[in-house]
Amino acid sequence: MITREDAEEIAAGWARSETERRGYECLPMISEFDLGFVVWTKQPPTVLPIPGDGARTVIDRQTGALSTYPGVPADVIAELYRTHQPAVAAQRRTVDPEVELRRNARRRPAPTTAAHLTVDGRLFIARGAKGDQEINHHPLVAAYLADLEPARTVRGAERHAELIVLSDALHEADRQRDEPLSLDEARAWLRTAGFEAFYVREPGDPLGATEARPCESCILTLVDFALLPWSHLAFVEPFRPYSENVAQPGRFPDEVAGALADAGWRPMQPVVAEVLADGMIDDVVNVPGRRHRHVPFPAARAAIMDFPGIFCGLRGPGVRRWVRWLNLEPVAAAHSADVLGELAEVIGARLFPIGVEAKGDAIVAIDERGRVFALDQGGEWFLGETLDQGLLSLLTGDGPAERLRDDGTW
Repeated sequence: MITREDAEEIAAGWARSETERRGYECLPMISEFDLGFVVWTKQPPTVLPIPGDGARTVIDRQTGALSTYPGVPADVIAELYRTHQPAVAAQRRTVDPEVELRRNARRRPAPTTAAHLTVDGRLFIARGAKGDQEINHHPLVAAYLADLEPARTVRGAERHAELIVLSDALHEADRQRDEPLSLDEARAWLRTAGFEAFYVREPGDPLGATEARPCESCILTLVDFALLPWSHLAFVEPFRPYSENVAQPGRFPDEVAGALADAGWRPMQPVVAEVLADGMIDDVVNVPGRRHRHVPFPAARAAIMDFPGIFCGLRGPGVRRWVRWLNLEPVAAAHSADVLGELAEVIGARLFPIGVEAKGDAIVAIDERGRVFALDQGGEWFLGETLDQGLLSLLTGDGPAERLRDDGTW
């Protein structure tokens, strides 16, 4: 349940974000009524209103579900919502809207993915599920994921927007029927549906709003449910590059060392590594956030010196998880100062980006203690106490991949 105090914190967070985006102060405004809260922001009187601006959001008191209305008086919106609320309450949700609502009052949603599914003229929208919550997938989706062997399951795939939007649509279809959909009925219903996904990133990030390819586990699921064509299975074909020109024999298992060598990991003079690393660090530092800036530290510099700009194309089933491409080019995650700054406040240690996973699906970062983390649409993940442990987790699918709880522990 959302209390008045909760609503005030949420409204303050939204106003803070809008202030940062617009460049002038926006004040949080709240009107409470029996079923929830109408929330909006008030702009300074010197700012000319923009046509179509000024939308109001209703926060449902019981569920935390959000509904958007035009900028009309709050008492009018309350009356409209009383008519609309039974339909909101009847929906069965894959994720808990209250968890996302509370988290987004304190943290930015990025990096995440927005998935859109259009079927029978209705649009379903979902984002990755972060935060401490149970994911309530539709039984057909849950059954598919349960049968997917761990080695072919991407870290946190059950929290991905692509699968959440599928479950949301199937939940709603079941609600309109006497009997739940069978798998064949679901495939037939979804065969003509439209599906697309987009990256949600911080302002200025070139990846933001571009088309997002689902992860390998999501591709397998969506193809099976007839939402994607079979040709997409080409993106889940294993690829295991290898070179015998290993930079430091014995540091990593043979398969990982060979894949890194194929990606360009070579013996390098320290002075050359220092110059390359410092140039890469400067490129990242030159991309500030709105509230935070990137600040390098020794552990980050050492990690980048070890693997300057390495792109490892290793992909396929791992020991306990699917292994994805790894791009150790820090500038690929440069637009992350605010995201990493907020996470640093939670875990109590500064972070610096060292690369990205896949096409940019996850930000890979190291903290000042040398611990490695990944941030993606499913949340934040602890990957290892050291750089080598983190790389082994990413490139073998073994070792830790623990989701950070909202209090920063794992």
